[in-house]
Amino acid sequence: MSHTLALLDASAFWRLSSPRLDPARRDELAERIARGLVAAGTALLLETRAGREPPAVDPGELPFLGIVGRAEARAASLQEQLRAAHQHLGVPPLDYLLAATAEAHGAVILHYDADFERIAVHTDLAVPVEALAPLGTLA
Repeated sequence: MSHTLALLDASAFWRLSSPRLDPARRDELAERIARGLVAAGTALLLETRAGREPPAVDPGELPFLGIVGRAEARAASLQEQLRAAHQHLGVPPLDYLLAATAEAHGAVILHYDADFERIAVHTDLAVPVEALAPLGTLA
């Protein structure tokens, strides 16, 4: 079990209750959430999915990692690095901002989104990314 704070991306949030998520992984995440080691950020609090039942986790009750001033400049830097590597197409601006926010707070990025894997590989992002499950295995 990780003892590091993780910033939860919407891509992982909406899959927390997936029946395809390994039960042991679900239990591990429930424990991390209960210990206050999974946080929400602005992007997650703004996320809505019409017609989808949200997981049992209320993002408003998770610890909150706010956007700090330097995160905006850092998000632009990450985007520039991804552009220089020709890997920027399709990456939403909020993903850069979430990555920069996680970095500013020293938090792992908990995701289910290949864009964060690209950011980790093709930039100097200083925090790890952690996939909720192997990409492509959850609905």
